[in-house]
Amino acid sequence: MEQKEDKLLYQWNFIISGLIPEQVKLRRKVWLKKGELLLDKKGEDLHAYLLGNEDRQTCDEKRIIPYLWMSSLISNNSAELNNNGGCVISSADKLGTGPILSCSFSMQIPDEAVNAIESYANRFLNYIGKLHDKYIDIINDNEFISIALDYFYESEKKFVYTDEGFISAMISLESLFNEGPSDIKYKLSHRAAFLLGLCSIDSIETFENLKKFYNLRSNIVHGDEKTSNAPDRYLVSHYTRKAITIFLILLSNHKRQEIGKKKRKKGLLNEIDYAMFDLNRRSSLKQEINKGLKNFKLTIPRTFEGSGKNGEYRTTAW
Repeated sequence: MEQKEDKLLYQWNFIISGLIPEQVKLRRKVWLKKGELLLDKKGEDLHAYLLGNEDRQTCDEKRIIPYLWMSSLISNNSAELNNNGGCVISSADKLGTGPILSCSFSMQIPDEAVNAIESYANRFLNYIGKLHDKYIDIINDNEFISIALDYFYESEKKFVYTDEGFISAMISLESLFNEGPSDIKYKLSHRAAFLLGLCSIDSIETFENLKKFYNLRSNIVHGDEKTSNAPDRYLVSHYTRKAITIFLILLSNHKRQEIGKKKRKKGLLNEIDYAMFDLNRRSSLKQEINKGLKNFKLTIPRTFEGSGKNGEYRTTAW
């Protein structure tokens, strides 16, 4: 690959695990893409070196992932890609010879903030434990809640600004608000907007956003449109977290627990639908939700700030 002498070049380093057995050595280096993507075995690790330049300064692992997709079609192994840093190299033929430096980011918290956070850490962990103990039976007794939580957790790990994370969050919402194969977008948007509106989230804005997000979800699934530039995707995470919380509150009600498992979700969705047209039911539902939300209010600081030996600091701990 020819490069201008004055163009800065980068070597991005990865380790691919699971593609070949660790004990197996490569007799020679393997170019997956000549001049751009090189594989080499060092010790037990299979290293992948990706060439970048001033036009590709970011560590673009998406250029490697399709190779792992193809390996999954012909291999029983599950290959995983791990980022292992990067460096500047002098020329393209030096790819694979540059130093392997970790580019993982570890936020350094000032000592003063560490001391402050430590004084609350036990309370934070105990709070999580209490929430778990309070709602775990509800989760285990309602499969659709378990599914919603699982997909939401995956969406948080993958981040909603990735397509995978966004889709996972939308599936989480669907598992809560949909009970049939038709009118999914309308039912999800309408019910969620109404329910979230009972705890001071703008219903009209939510309704319009969720319709838009469902369209984005469909576009991603069907490959119709790129959606990486939707700046308000974070709202999907916000809506989903709050909706799951509300469902946990409502399903804690003993009268609803007496409904059979197969009819419980449908009964709750009917209750939500009826409350849209009945002021008394709406008021009762709102009161129940807002009372239950107190259990999810963290009573210790999330953010710690002050002045330390290295200057002002502000750190969000959890």
